[in-house]
This record gives sequence, C-alpha cells and structure tokens, in this order.
Amino acid sequence: MLEEIFVLTTFFIIYSFIGWVLESTYKSVLQKKLINSGFLAGPFCPIYGFGALIMYLSLKDVSDNIIVLFTYGIVVLSVFEYVVGLFLEIVFRTKYWDYSSKKFNIQGRVCLQNSIYWGILGVIFMKIIHPGVEEIIRAIPAKYLVIAISIGGAYIITDTITTIIKVIKINTKLKDFEKIGNEIRQKIENIKVKTEYNIANIKRQNKINKYGMLRKFVEERQKQFALQELREKQINVENKLNKKLKRLRKAFPTMNSERLSKFLNNYKKS
Repeated sequence: MLEEIFVLTTFFIIYSFIGWVLESTYKSVLQKKLINSGFLAGPFCPIYGFGALIMYLSLKDVSDNIIVLFTYGIVVLSVFEYVVGLFLEIVFRTKYWDYSSKKFNIQGRVCLQNSIYWGILGVIFMKIIHPGVEEIIRAIPAKYLVIAISIGGAYIITDTITTIIKVIKINTKLKDFEKIGNEIRQKIENIKVKTEYNIANIKRQNKINKYGMLRKFVEERQKQFALQELREKQINVENKLNKKLKRLRKAFPTMNSERLSKFLNNYKKS
C-alpha cells in the first residue's frame, strides 16, 4: 500500500512538471514571449499531475481498446476540468479560464474542442507517455527517488501555500480598491452638490457674509485634501495590485471576476 502511494506521488510530481513544460511552451509560442504558465509560481502545474493520476487510475483497465480509451479520456478529464474550474471560482471568486467564446461549451468551464484534445491526450498518455515514464522511474534506485520526490513534494506544498496566500491578498486588495473608489465617488458627489448650492445661494443674496463664505471655503478645501489622500491611497493599491496580477494574467489570459474587471477597466482608463 505504502509503495503504491509512493509510486502515485512520483507520477504526480513528474506529470505536474511535464504539464508545466508543455503548457508554458505552448503559451510562449502562441504569445511570442516567455510565459510561466499555471497557478503556481514554480515549474509545476498540479492540475496536470492530478489529471495524469486520474487518467492512469481510471483508464489502465481499458487501455487495450483505443476507442474506449478515447471516450473515457473525454468524459473523465472534461468532468475533472469542470470540477476544478468550479472549485477555483467558488474558493477564489475568480474564473481562471473561460471557453465561453468557443462552440459547445458548458458555462465556459469546458468545451467540445478541449474535450476532444483530452480524449486524444488520454490515448497518447496511456499508450506512449506513461509506459515510458513508468519504465524510467522503476529503473531509478529507490533511495535517489525518495530524495528527489521529498524535495519536489516539499517545494510544491510550499509553493501552493505561498500562492494561495498571494491570491487571498489580491482579492483583499481588489476589495480595498473597490471601497476606496466608492468613497471617492461619494466625496466628489458631495463636493459637487454643496458647490452648486453655495453658488446658487450667493446669487440669491444681495450681501455676502464674508465670514460664512470663508468658513465654507475652508471646509471645501479640507474635503478636497481628503479626496486627494484617497486618490493617492487608491493609486498605491492599484500599483501593488498590478504587480501581483502581472504573472497570473499572463498565465491565465481569460482570468476574470467582477472585482477584477472593475479594477482592469479603471486601470486602462488611468
């Protein structure tokens, strides 16, 4: 039992790395610049590691029949992609990929085109990739394998925790950005209303109370200073957010959420 768990853990780490290499290469070629793909900062995409384990465990008994293997690959991996997408949306309130523009999609989380790719990948994986990887792994002395897997596993766990903390901070900053924006809009509206009232009041008066007007002028200036402080605070949050989002936006070009959309729209205008 322990030996089987160790073997599965080895597969997970190796396929997480291979998945990162393939996806980063594909996106780098597509965007004509180096892209560090995936949710984590390091060279691992756990979704491919889990996907590979699911393929291996669910398809190993049907690997002799290519048609059945292809069909199972479509169904199993499409369900897996849908569940992972839904999980990320619920937990982080952010959609990291969106296939809404593609035909025959389900809520933008999966689409027919990608499902067919999953089916093809299932066949290639079980017939070509996995047999070769398994042969190499079983040829490596156990003591060296234990060291490599321990280091790789510790790295992935640390990277996952660090990345989750960063994403939580991004969501918090987005909330702060939205709150500051609302405060600025409210203060602008208050200043506008009171300014219009003062102008109308001046026109109605034959004599101007200089003390009263001076007091109102000071109040308005204080509000404007408060507004300037809010704007500076907003710019500070905006710059920090943009830095944190830079890598994730490259890795997930269609990544989106309601707060993220508001921030990006405001950033483009500024």
